[in-house]
Amino acid sequence: MGKVGKAVRPAGPPVLNEEARMISKTQAVAVDDHLHRVKDFHDADASRYRADRYHSETCEGLAYVTRRQIVLAMADVEPGRVLDVGCGPGILTRDLLKKGHEVYSADLSIGMIREARRAACAAEGSVLPHFIVSDASRICVSTDRMDMVLSIGLMCYVKDHRGVLSEILRVLRPGGVAVIQVNNIRWPGLYRAFVPLYHRLKTLIGAKRYDGLDFDFNFSSRKKFLDDLVEIGFHVLDIERYDFRVPFLDILLPRLSVTMGKLMFRGRHRWVYRCFSHGLLIKVRK
Repeated sequence: MGKVGKAVRPAGPPVLNEEARMISKTQAVAVDDHLHRVKDFHDADASRYRADRYHSETCEGLAYVTRRQIVLAMADVEPGRVLDVGCGPGILTRDLLKKGHEVYSADLSIGMIREARRAACAAEGSVLPHFIVSDASRICVSTDRMDMVLSIGLMCYVKDHRGVLSEILRVLRPGGVAVIQVNNIRWPGLYRAFVPLYHRLKTLIGAKRYDGLDFDFNFSSRKKFLDDLVEIGFHVLDIERYDFRVPFLDILLPRLSVTMGKLMFRGRHRWVYRCFSHGLLIKVRK
């Protein structure tokens, strides 16, 4: 029996190691597939992104316009090196350049980088930013390099927001600040269940198209995200709310919903409106 025991024990670890390798490989393939899907969606969306979103005629458009307004207010710091990770078509680039920052614009989508470069070239008298095609979980920037990092409209597309937050922490210099946007989700399970219904209704009633959204979104709760920020090593300085709307009212009564959204945005610091906010902007310090 002793000989059998000796023969069996060494066989255990290699089996477990092989299983672990297979799981790791499967997870890596899933992440790569997710990144390709996200990249393809944004490549296809790059040329129309700015025109489709940045207007105040709908609740969705109003959310983008007010988000940009708050981000620029929260990012009002002394000129320095700024990394805009997930920069999209360069919505913030021109304003950051005008404030005297040295701007590094990074995005996974080559199409978005092209649009960002085109927008930057159209800005008269501005120094051109640096453009980086990069996955947010492996940012091609040296450690302790940036004075400020902006991550706007990115976290919902990443599978592992902790990995991205760790990268933001790594590239920030000690004392540097970041402004990070997330969805204001209280109950992820309920949110995940209602999103497909919302999309179907918007398609039927509002003629909205959701082509290319064949990947999973990150629907983490705001509590988990805030807890992860602190656990990773950030200090939360400020939280702002935006994108105020009553669920489904923007589909059924769009004009009324926009009017209510503007009213709630102006009074966004009142606790009574907080439950209608669908977006958070969080300012943190390393």
